[in-house]
Amino acid sequence: MELNRKSLASRLCAAFCFVLLMVLAWRWQRIFFLMCNDYIISDVPAHIKLALGNNDYTLASYIVRFLYAVFDEHRALTLLSIILSANVCAGVISLWLLIMKMFPGLNRNYALLATALAHLCGPWIIPGVESQMQMYLGVYNGNVYHNMTMLFSRTFIPLCFMFFFMLWDERYGKISLGPWIGMTLSFLVCTLFKPNFAFAFIPMLGIWLIYDFLRYKAKFFKNEVLLGLTVVPAGLACIAQYLVLFADNFAGTSSTMVLRLLAGAELMALAVMYLRGLLLPIYSLSQQTKHEPEQKQHILIMVACNIIGIIEACVLTETGYRANDGNFQWGSLSMYPALFAVAIALLFRMIQSGDMKKNSDRLKVIIGFVLLLGHLVVGVYCLHQPGNAGYDWFYF
Repeated sequence: MELNRKSLASRLCAAFCFVLLMVLAWRWQRIFFLMCNDYIISDVPAHIKLALGNNDYTLASYIVRFLYAVFDEHRALTLLSIILSANVCAGVISLWLLIMKMFPGLNRNYALLATALAHLCGPWIIPGVESQMQMYLGVYNGNVYHNMTMLFSRTFIPLCFMFFFMLWDERYGKISLGPWIGMTLSFLVCTLFKPNFAFAFIPMLGIWLIYDFLRYKAKFFKNEVLLGLTVVPAGLACIAQYLVLFADNFAGTSSTMVLRLLAGAELMALAVMYLRGLLLPIYSLSQQTKHEPEQKQHILIMVACNIIGIIEACVLTETGYRANDGNFQWGSLSMYPALFAVAIALLFRMIQSGDMKKNSDRLKVIIGFVLLLGHLVVGVYCLHQPGNAGYDWFYF
């Protein structure tokens, strides 16, 4: 009887996930169509203009050029919105693969639910603070949809972590060729779409490798070199992108990177912004990671990577025409769905590993679901509000 109930719950979960993803795909396409046609603030029109002028520096420009070469403008924009929506759906699948790999004890349908909900979560809102309702500007929300290159790049981030974790677990033995190639290629493609994740991941990897090198006194030096080589092609791509992006004639103006100093009040505001954006991951990871010994180090690697991305966003900025774009935020924001999927999966694991007859265990789970609900409410609003403009959104 118990087995039948679990099987029924799993099937209902699968059916719910299917309906949810269909609705999300529809809403995503609507929002992307409005962005492509410049009805909603986004960087899509700018990237289209740069791509058609052969001035863009990302893989996304090749998609734009192909569409405009084959179709008229209206069809090209419609197809671009469909491709963007399909890309986010592909990101759900790649993240699902990562979660199933990280938590083999979690039912695959619940793993899919975790990844689907992760793509819907938004930051908690503090009541009475009106400026937080700026859903596309000035808010730490990894599920804003206005940055086309970030959306393409983040689809490959779960694959990067999945292959990297395979290699990391082999670093004291024999490194497998398949995961090494998978990591190198997925990380390169991710970086060619947008380099911000690489800005966070490469320093994180360097710190871990130096620590391992010193800890074991170069005993596994060969494997540490092999791990380091996986990021070299992407690192070279970052240099090439830098030479294009910060050239004097790029977009008609010049820009560069500089350090910035933050005052106490500004630091406090940033801390509140990140805290309300990551309430559930902070809670779930702090409560459940210790009960996942096989995945503890993998989770810590993801957290370390995100922390480095946040630190870079706090201490680095750009000058010139890019001074107010906040582009260093995208390193940590690109990991937002991955962190939330892990957090939600840990919340499900909390139910599995806990004793729901104990008040303390029940309370821990209830707090987690309340935090999740708050993120989902804002995420639904973010998804609903911009897609409600009264335009013909599927012209073909």
